[in-house]
Amino acid sequence: MSIQNNIKTIGILQTGKNHEELVGQYGTYAEMLVALIDSDERLFEFKTFEILDEEFPKGRLECDGWIITGSKHGVYEELSWVKSLSQLINDIYDAGKPLLGVCFGHQIIAQALGGDVEKSQKGWGLGLHTYRIDNKSAYMANLAEQITLNICHQDQVIRPPQDAVVYAQSDFCECAGFYIKDKVLTIQAHPEFLVDFTKDLLNFRSEDGGGYIPQEVVDKAIYGLEDNPGRVESKHFAETIRRFFLN
Repeated sequence: MSIQNNIKTIGILQTGKNHEELVGQYGTYAEMLVALIDSDERLFEFKTFEILDEEFPKGRLECDGWIITGSKHGVYEELSWVKSLSQLINDIYDAGKPLLGVCFGHQIIAQALGGDVEKSQKGWGLGLHTYRIDNKSAYMANLAEQITLNICHQDQVIRPPQDAVVYAQSDFCECAGFYIKDKVLTIQAHPEFLVDFTKDLLNFRSEDGGGYIPQEVVDKAIYGLEDNPGRVESKHFAETIRRFFLN
């Protein structure tokens, strides 16, 4: 719950592990989200739960708000923690606590609340990607008509939950972000992934790096990152996240 001076406690449900070689320089996924959202005003305190290790909060009221991170896993995989997390999502939603989902988090929130997710026939989306922004809620007033962020995904939400309003979309991803009233905010992109980290991550996940993503797709994404390093607008979406949790 809230601690002194009205600082809100945000629980981070960490569903993915960063490459060991990158943690020392960039941190875990949860730590990158904290670096993105935190500010000099000390608006939030963060508490991380290692969902992959079956470390779940005691209940939906343990924190004032919640974040679900990215993951290499698919929401349709028959894993025990996916089922438990889906139930927790519904509990948080029923309690009216604000819930933010990033990439995998975006997808599992959609699925848990009645939407559909599948592996897209459009293939991999990597590196810089620009979304059209419309249907904005009040806390999104700082966002322009489009935003460019880093992406790394193949799965997509193909049908959002009932009552969800899609606010971010592109020709590649028609449901790249939705919100449900003041309770839920999701984004398919990774606002916490900055340029250098994304390049290093893609190199590890490429075929040449021993990974599973086709090399030609990775090379194209990295070229775009090197050619336009200043296009990533993570700080704008960070402000939207802060507004969402303080709303």
